[in-house]
Amino acid sequence: MNRLEAIASLIDKCETLADIGTDHGYIAQMALKDNLCKKVIATDINKGPLKSAINHLTKIGFNNLIDFRLGSGLTVINENEVDCAVIAGMGGELIAKILEESKNISKSINSFVLQAMTNADVLRKYLYDNGYTISEEIIVKELHHYYFIIKAVNRASICEDDIYYEISKYLLDKKDVLLLEFIKKTIEVNNKILINLNNSTKQDNSLKIDELKNKNFKLNELIVAYDTNI
Repeated sequence: MNRLEAIASLIDKCETLADIGTDHGYIAQMALKDNLCKKVIATDINKGPLKSAINHLTKIGFNNLIDFRLGSGLTVINENEVDCAVIAGMGGELIAKILEESKNISKSINSFVLQAMTNADVLRKYLYDNGYTISEEIIVKELHHYYFIIKAVNRASICEDDIYYEISKYLLDKKDVLLLEFIKKTIEVNNKILINLNNSTKQDNSLKIDELKNKNFKLNELIVAYDTNI
């Protein structure tokens, strides 16, 4: 399963889907082709990508089922207009900002499929802190990069430990093999950073060193729990 297929697999069957930052319109195409929705509102902040989506989706005959809108994030969506929204292909901080800046809109949407290219931990923290539940999650590896696709619903939940901002609790409980690989890779990267910090004489790195050591301790605990519970 590739990244786009994983995103589409988490879309709830609904009347109207919002594809925020539609780019070429591939998610809109997949959702309509698989009868996941009856209508799509495809948006983009830039004219170029939106024009590409219009051309692509018109060419394959889906343009009559799609409302194309130029604008930023959820600002071009009305309250209670869509059932599910996809926000993918951008940084976790930006996705969190989009949800925060249009709270009246985001809180009227039943479910979200969110895919952060970077900083998935920032996005998870935002979701936990702002009344969302991560109901499902998929990890996909393409080349050397790991992508997390998060399904979030408008229902409050509690994060048991800060480590679950960085490491998906859902995937951990599911014993996802790719997540275990990701955890080990994260420890490896942290260890390289620790070596550099310990060798640096330019500034006091003690706080950063302690933070990374504590994080690696928790990550190793997750590996032990993973291995003993299989």
